Amino acid sequence: MQGKAANMLRNGIAALAIASACWGAAGGADAQPRSARTEAASFDIPAQPLGAALNQFAIQSGKDVLFSPDVTRAKTSRAVRGVYSPEDALAALLPDDTLVFRKSDDDTFLIEAAATSGTDAAWRGEDRIVVTAQRREQQITDVGISMAVFQAGEIEEKRIGDLYDIADATPSLDVVLGNGSNNPTITLRGVGTTNPWLNNNPSVAIYADDLYLPSSVLLTFPVFDLERIEVLKGPQIGLYGRNSTAGAANFISARPTDEFEGYADVSYGNYDAVDARAAISGPLNDQLRFRIAGLLQKGGGYIDRAGTEGTTAGFTRVPGVIPGVASVPAEEGFGDKDIAAIRASLSWTPGDGVEFLLIGHYGKDESEYIGSTNTNGDRLGVFAPPSDEPFVDYDDAHLFADAEQYGAVLQARVALGDRYELVSVTGYTELDRLYAIGDFVPTRIAEPTFDEKVSTFSQELRLSYNADRLYWLLGASYSMDDIDYRREMISYDFLLGTLGTAFDQDDRAYAAFGQAEFELAPKWSVSGSLRYTNERKEYAGGSFDIDPFGTSLITVAFPNLAGGGIFLEPTYDDEDLSGNATVNWKPVDDTLVYASVGRGFKSGGFDGSGITDESSLTPFGPEKLWAYETGVKTALSGGAFSLAASFFYYDYTDKQVLALVDLGAGFNEAIIQNAASSRIFGGDVQADWRPVDTLRFSVSATFLDSKVTKWVSADPAETAARIGNELPGTPEASVTGAVAHSLPLGAAWTLNTTVWATYADSVFRDIENSPNLKSDSYALLNGRLELTQTEGGLSVYLFAKNVLDEEYVTAVRSLVGMEGNFYGAPRTFGAGLRYAF
Repeated sequence: MQGKAANMLRNGIAALAIASACWGAAGGADAQPRSARTEAASFDIPAQPLGAALNQFAIQSGKDVLFSPDVTRAKTSRAVRGVYSPEDALAALLPDDTLVFRKSDDDTFLIEAAATSGTDAAWRGEDRIVVTAQRREQQITDVGISMAVFQAGEIEEKRIGDLYDIADATPSLDVVLGNGSNNPTITLRGVGTTNPWLNNNPSVAIYADDLYLPSSVLLTFPVFDLERIEVLKGPQIGLYGRNSTAGAANFISARPTDEFEGYADVSYGNYDAVDARAAISGPLNDQLRFRIAGLLQKGGGYIDRAGTEGTTAGFTRVPGVIPGVASVPAEEGFGDKDIAAIRASLSWTPGDGVEFLLIGHYGKDESEYIGSTNTNGDRLGVFAPPSDEPFVDYDDAHLFADAEQYGAVLQARVALGDRYELVSVTGYTELDRLYAIGDFVPTRIAEPTFDEKVSTFSQELRLSYNADRLYWLLGASYSMDDIDYRREMISYDFLLGTLGTAFDQDDRAYAAFGQAEFELAPKWSVSGSLRYTNERKEYAGGSFDIDPFGTSLITVAFPNLAGGGIFLEPTYDDEDLSGNATVNWKPVDDTLVYASVGRGFKSGGFDGSGITDESSLTPFGPEKLWAYETGVKTALSGGAFSLAASFFYYDYTDKQVLALVDLGAGFNEAIIQNAASSRIFGGDVQADWRPVDTLRFSVSATFLDSKVTKWVSADPAETAARIGNELPGTPEASVTGAVAHSLPLGAAWTLNTTVWATYADSVFRDIENSPNLKSDSYALLNGRLELTQTEGGLSVYLFAKNVLDEEYVTAVRSLVGMEGNFYGAPRTFGAGLRYAF
């Protein structure tokens, strides 16, 4: 099978190269944007104050450029080097979408502030997406990485509000609920973990404004007032560090602006869902700019709680000693959101080429957490689900949450002459939360309450150099991650007591890294990155029997807890050297063919579940991934049509998986071990077509094939049962598509219509490939209809998600023989009002 994958890669490279040449012969080199281009010229303009850069552009292009000093004040240009038409060079030079240019005749360009109406015909660079995937601003067609990019308009249109919404819009990105919705587990292209514990790092490195978030519990922050989201596929170890085996995701918040602007957006939907958000931004003086954005979400609960009245209320296995199950009335509309968040940013530019950006955030979440719907009754045989309705919670427990998350990031950028730039990123984030999630049955089998604190501090420095044919970056980073964890697992009706677990974990990591890109010839370049990481994790914790009624069987089930419990203080030390290399070929303008090879790793550590055996605290080692990829990106007709396609093969070893350990007496425990090796191959394709300015089509798809190739076990039967299995969270096909249309209604209004759909193939949720823990395939249809003022800032809109009311399972849960499903939301719809100025 590996030979088949290698042949697939070789054939893919050849096919992509031939296709690129054909596109070039068909007119790629001569493709014109919707505004006519003029003859190409050679440009060499470094990043610098925008006014000076425009003067250099005028000299090198031989064109006249008109602009007001107020328009360019406190702005820094992007570097432009190479052969471009004047229009393309100027579009690449302008630093952001707040500026546009008009062409009054063949030799004169006028630079001005962008209009807010969205109907300005000036060249805005909208068709040339700029990303920072490689820690510098580049056009997406210049970056040899497969990625999904969501800009502010699309985030708003599709109501992308959290990590789960991003997964719905990104083929091959699979996000599964863990501990309710508190600890999401992430898989990208089949690489990821099924372990939801807060001390296990996700395989997709998540960054919020350049601050690394080391734990999945920090990924539940609300998404609002963003400039862009970038999801990078494949190992990103060189620039993004450890735990980016599957890829990386950047959340980039909207920046303070040079002009006063803002918006207010309020919507109301079924299930009494209220969503209100607003932002205001502008200058305080010539050097200071600010932005404040806020979010409030209420309601939206669509779960029915069955309660215990008439079923298990009063049940106890030890009458007169252990109180009976509480009498809980039935309740409709459970699962309401109760979230408030605010973000404040301050930008200071004390001089040319110097900027400091301080971003602070605070959020509070007191939402009702949604549990899974039980499908097979409880462990005692006392309860059986009375129906197969999808949105029913049978818990007797009081489900509550009280979470706060806050922090700040300070970014400093200093231009050292025309070629060098120094960047410093200092950040801190902390999450404090207390919550209970229940065990999805109306008896007290295993009802956990969690008290957690997670904090992270990091400091990163980067020095970069950008010359005619050479770009390099050198960096160093230090991070401190601290976790305090307490859990009480009530088991009054099963083990007749309570299992307590507590631990503290400190993680310290140092890294040195670098990247370089060199132009071998006008159409050829090579790039590579390398990172050295040194990491140490210190763990102190264990489990103990809490016996409130003198009846506990905890020590019978877990003999190692007899005599006061188990407490250990292990440490984990590791160092790694990883990186990647890429060859880039640009046969014509706006077309890139690339081939890359890279190695990534995900840190080892400790199991963070119930610690009932010393083997639970034996550190598991890192998992490793060798990735081979080839791809093409092209933009034709001035960006009116774009296509990206890639083929990849992964050699995935020492995968961290939950494997059962026999504890005796008929009990076992799932503990993380390096038990599996596997291979994954597949392909991505993205296409975007805008035949006219008012109509746009887009489609994105990923196809995957995964297989376990090795399993480490003392049980030959277990090994035989695992070999050949699919990896969890790896659908064979996942597709998203969208159509957007704008219809002018006279001179005053425009009607914008967006329809998008998502399809995901069936997928196993465990590495055992248990048929009862499998999510079936599903398709979702969504839409938005918006009436917008042409010259004003008022918009009125209608929205709907899951229009066809598809019943689908997003995740499954298994607990001491009990099984349950997490269902995706039913049809939701509503209306909103937005005003921007």
